[in-house]
Amino acid sequence: MTIPIADTTTIVRRNMHIGAPRLLTADLCVVGSGMAGISAALEAARLGHRVVLVEAGASLGGQSVGAQINTFCGFYANGPTPRQIVFGIADEILTELGKSGDIILLKSRHNSFVVHYHSVALQRWIERAVGREDIVLLLGAVLFDARVEDERLRSVSVATRMGTLRIEAEAFLDATGDAAVAWASGLATREPRAGPIYGSQNCILRNVDEHALAAIDRATLRARLASTGAVYGLDRNDAFVFMAPGSGETLVNMTHVETPLDPVAASRMVSVGHDKMDLAVEFLRAEFPEAFARATVSIYGALGARQTRWFKSRYQLTAEDVRAGALFADAIARCAWPIELHNNLDQIYFEAFDQEHIHTVPFRCMVHAEVDNLLAAGRCVDADTLALASIRVMGPCIAMGAAAAHAFDLTGGRFDDLSFEQLQRRVAANLGLVESA
Repeated sequence: MTIPIADTTTIVRRNMHIGAPRLLTADLCVVGSGMAGISAALEAARLGHRVVLVEAGASLGGQSVGAQINTFCGFYANGPTPRQIVFGIADEILTELGKSGDIILLKSRHNSFVVHYHSVALQRWIERAVGREDIVLLLGAVLFDARVEDERLRSVSVATRMGTLRIEAEAFLDATGDAAVAWASGLATREPRAGPIYGSQNCILRNVDEHALAAIDRATLRARLASTGAVYGLDRNDAFVFMAPGSGETLVNMTHVETPLDPVAASRMVSVGHDKMDLAVEFLRAEFPEAFARATVSIYGALGARQTRWFKSRYQLTAEDVRAGALFADAIARCAWPIELHNNLDQIYFEAFDQEHIHTVPFRCMVHAEVDNLLAAGRCVDADTLALASIRVMGPCIAMGAAAAHAFDLTGGRFDDLSFEQLQRRVAANLGLVESA
């Protein structure tokens, strides 16, 4: 068989549109594709709206995929048996990843349950779900400008390797985790006054002895960290190390790393996070050789942030609201997760709640105080540092994203006109008002 000779000719092209971004229009523009953004984008598209979904990373999923968190928190109420309190895409994920054996239900040490998941399986579920809907997707799209006129956000602009785009929409959802849309718009944001709230560098290890690891309980690991961790240069005295049976992959979460908002400092922290994880692996090999003697890093997750910058909204949720189990008239989500604040290098501050405890997230803490068509969902809604340390986990984030989509469907993006009663009927399952089908 004769193989045809490849055409080796070339053409010369020049960018004739420098400074003139391409225009996209949408009903709703969602910025950020973590659990909050994906929940909102899918829900809005299924309601028939034109959605543009913007993600700065190279793939969908945000920190839920990229940071190797691999643990859903906030899906369940407290108590000795699992009682689900978040539905919508949470149901879809639990069903689909359950069928493929990519999730495991675990009893947490704080009176609740968490779900360990395989990050690749979650990533593929997200990609397929988005692909089934008529969503315009922009990956590797970094926000660099946003324009406000007459108390409405009119457009956001993003840069990609292939060019710049301006997106005009009736409403916008900031699901970036860092209030990037509000910040780029010059709108008011909040940051912690008392210093950094630390993120974590997670990793996946291979070549860990599964049976030996199963014999190491978390209390033993924490006690060894407290007594000898400093010898290895470690500064956090808490750890979560878990291998899904038969997977050959071990999740390690045992670092605290600053996640600054300055771009130069943030870039430097990536290698700092890797250095800290290397020290953690050295500790595990030396102190628990029966399990970790041959362990090597398979994947460093992206540096995971927790609380950096968030909205100044119509209402700021407080620690007192959370502790009291406040049931707001405009509630759109339930949460029972502890207050989990990572504001010290060595320790985590926890306030766990009893079996009957439920607190709620009011819609007002999602609506920016200065414009009427910009919402937040996820860890950049308005709350004080302690309250946000409870509601920032993925369960409530999913519920907030769904509420944002339905609020847009009811108002067309003029959220001051929203009927809370109508919205609550739409998200009734997430409020425990009806049983989820």
